[in-house]
Amino acid sequence: MVAPEPPRRPDLASDGLRRFIRRGARPKIVRLLARTRPEDVAELFGRLTPSEQLAIYRILVTEFPDGAGEVLSELDEPDQQALLEGMTRREIGQVLGAMPVDDAVEIVESLPDQLEERVLEVVGEPQLAEVREHLTYDDESAGRLMVPAFVALPETATVEQAIAELRSSDQLDNIFYLYVVDAEGVLVGVASLRQLLLAPPGRRLGEVMTREVVRVRVDTDQEVVAELVARYDLLAIPVTDAADRLVGIVTVDDVIDVVSDEATEDFYKLVGTSDDELIYQDRAVRVAGLRLPWLLGNMVGGVLAGMLLEWFQVSFKEALFLLTFVPVIMGMGGNVGSQTSTIAVRGLATGRIPVGRRRTGRFLWQQLKVGMVIGVTCSLLVGGGAFLIQRNPYYALVVGGALLAAIVVASLNGALIPILFRRLGIDPAVASGPLVTTTNDITGILIYFGLAALLIDRLVR
Repeated sequence: MVAPEPPRRPDLASDGLRRFIRRGARPKIVRLLARTRPEDVAELFGRLTPSEQLAIYRILVTEFPDGAGEVLSELDEPDQQALLEGMTRREIGQVLGAMPVDDAVEIVESLPDQLEERVLEVVGEPQLAEVREHLTYDDESAGRLMVPAFVALPETATVEQAIAELRSSDQLDNIFYLYVVDAEGVLVGVASLRQLLLAPPGRRLGEVMTREVVRVRVDTDQEVVAELVARYDLLAIPVTDAADRLVGIVTVDDVIDVVSDEATEDFYKLVGTSDDELIYQDRAVRVAGLRLPWLLGNMVGGVLAGMLLEWFQVSFKEALFLLTFVPVIMGMGGNVGSQTSTIAVRGLATGRIPVGRRRTGRFLWQQLKVGMVIGVTCSLLVGGGAFLIQRNPYYALVVGGALLAAIVVASLNGALIPILFRRLGIDPAVASGPLVTTTNDITGILIYFGLAALLIDRLVR
């Protein structure tokens, strides 16, 4: 499956495939697929019905087994699921067996439980032993992510021997560095292709290699792997076992996928759901179950805030005009808190906010200053509006002062709660849901009515 000519318009190509399917023109389908890249075939699948997808994919499995795996990797999870559900055990084994191990593992672990069990039966086949071994590693770990294909030589080998080994290797897609190991397979160094090309042919690898190797263990979290690759601008990072033996590498293309997946996961968590919605999109009860915990948490927070409002309403019967600015104070506190917590969650995920006392303190101080600037600006505007409504400077002071305090507190909450969650080993993205929202609503009401209680004699005259 190559592309020697410019790609066709997707709608024209998909219409052509439909016509060929209706006519049973298999040779024409094969010729069209042979001229189309796997990525473009995957795009075409989005324009076909499930039955048409399955018919085309079965031809791919037979005629282009390597390309079939690439197409499956490029498809969205619901389309992957639909294809695997319609395939035979032999077809599934053929496709997964031709795929890179890391891609096959990613597909298997993304499937719903029942379908995953069915596919795992196929994974038990001898030709898929590497896939089965990868599935023993923890989810979202370097072991799950790594490719067990790499080139490693002893440090006594010469540069000339190393280049010859690289040329004869069948792992050309994964050759970014040459790794150097001792007799036990322990990683002792690494040499870039540039180092090898510039070194004299007779030099030993031990004299050319870099001994300070950035590496990860098989149980290292994939977010940490992505952070290290980004920090040191690596094309691949070696993965070692508990004895420091080299067992695989994680390549930059997989790291890009990790960054995208983690960003997507954080985005879903920020709104209280998960990407499982895409898999179970035809099951309303299942999707509702994914959303309800976050919404119920917000509902509880809303009930608590409402109870406070009712209590203060009884206490301030003669100052019901105070309720006018309650939505503004609650809304501004919630919005500022959400903004700050989003920045905090993303900063923690990318490593820009390390969990260290000095760096964390700097971030909190920065958010405090930002909250002060926003709070002063908004409090002057809203306080001025409150004065125009009641012609009472103390009312303006209560409204403006409460809004300033609520915004500053919301900034600190939004920054501090995700950091505390990270230190407790809880995903910080969860903190940007009901906890931040509820905390800011309650503190905003308490600040507002607490300040009003101090000046109640000046407000009611």
